[in-house]
Order: sequence, then C-alpha cells, then structure tokens
Amino acid sequence: MLLRNVFTKTIRDLRWPTFWVSLGCGVMTAYFAVLFPTYSKIVDMESLLEKMGPAAQLLGASVGDANSLVGFLHIELFSMILPAALVAFAAGEASGFTAGEESRGTIDILLSYPVSRRRVVLEKWLAVVLACIVSVVVLWVFAIAGAAISASPLPPGPLAAALVMLVLLGLAFGDIALAISAFGGNRGAAIGVTVALMVAMYLIDALSSIVNGLGAIRPLSLFRYYMGDDPLRNGLNLGDAAVLAAVAAVFLALAVVAFERRDLAA
Repeated sequence: MLLRNVFTKTIRDLRWPTFWVSLGCGVMTAYFAVLFPTYSKIVDMESLLEKMGPAAQLLGASVGDANSLVGFLHIELFSMILPAALVAFAAGEASGFTAGEESRGTIDILLSYPVSRRRVVLEKWLAVVLACIVSVVVLWVFAIAGAAISASPLPPGPLAAALVMLVLLGLAFGDIALAISAFGGNRGAAIGVTVALMVAMYLIDALSSIVNGLGAIRPLSLFRYYMGDDPLRNGLNLGDAAVLAAVAAVFLALAVVAFERRDLAA
C-alpha cells in the first residue's frame, strides 16, 4: 500500500505499540481504582506515610489525602510508573526516527523520495504526539470507569490535567532522545542516556526536600514541573506546562538541525 506521507506511514507503524501502551496503562489504572476501596480498608496510608517520614518523598507522597483515590493513584502510578511507561514509549519511538532508520539501512530509501529531512523528523514526531495523546485518552476513560465501579471520587478535570502534564513530560524526554539519536546515530545510547536522565531527575525532585544541596538544582528536574503543583489534585498549572513544552520544543529544534547537517551512515 502506497502511503501518502511520512506522517501516515508512521501512524500505521505505531498502531500496535500505541494499542498495547494504551491498553496496559489503562487497565493498570482501572485495576488500581477498583482495588482502592479494599486496599484502604486493609492499610491506613496516612499512618504508613507518617511512619515512613522523609522516605515517603521517594513515592511522591504527601500526608493529607493518601486515603483518597486521588492520593492513592498519585502514589502508586502518577509519581513514577506512568511517567516511566510513557517516557520509555516516547523515547523508544522518537530515537528510532533517525538512528533506527540508519541501523536498518532504510534511511537512504526514505530520503530518496521527494521529502526533506526536516519533514521526516517533524511528521514522525507529530505521529508520536498523536500516539501519546491517544494513550492518555484511553487511560482517562479506564480510570474514570474504574473509579465509577469502586464508587470512589476521581474528578475528571484534574485527572485530565495530570494526563496533559504526563504527555508533556513524555514528549520532553522523547525529544531529548530524538536529539541524541540525531546527533550520534546511536539509538541504544539515546535511549540509555534518556532513561538515566529520567531516573536522576526523579531522584533529584523526590529527595530535594530532605537532602541538603538538591533543593538548589531541583528546578533542573523536569519532574519538578510535571507534578510540582500537583495537577491531579489542583488542576493544570500553565507555567509548569509551558516549561515542559519549551523543553520539548528546544530539543525538537536541535534534533531537526542535527539531522539536516549530519552525514548519514550508509
């Protein structure tokens, strides 16, 4: 089947990865929502967090509403599991735009068509943006359904705000991986560096309130903006969203410039 453009081909290539990421994250979130009433009867999360003391910061936890579904999902999923899943998806796919095509020996075939390098990157990137949006929309539906089944309050607006921030975080790290792969042509290195950077930034943000010196560099962590104003409880913070969007835009621009100027592997 002859595809009309790079965007359409990439959408087709991403259909199954997007399906499985959407289904996996959605089912997991619904499961935790349905599980919550039973779990809350067994475990007093507020008391547990108080006993953990500063160590609770590693969970992105705060005492106050840990016994609510919102607090439960924040601790169990939104602090690390969902960000890790979406970052891995976005970084894995984005790093394959250039380095993946080179390693498979298909980049020359792709660029033999009347399409610029810039258009290749931008259309492939737009396809990943759409894939991430589809994933969180499915997740939102599953989460709301799970909350309805368990009769637990889960405000749809703040949930949507948290998912917007999740997409922006995934795209920011995805564009970092894209830029690294565009500069060096090594997909494995791009993914490895991006994942290591994500873990380091998470630890900086989580430990900044209890480790001397980390507070000064906390603004360098993307997790500071992802959950800094707690969108799952408070809604969307436009300033934090703008920072993540700006980081994504800068690294996307770097990737485009690098890919246009670099000599490609045969």
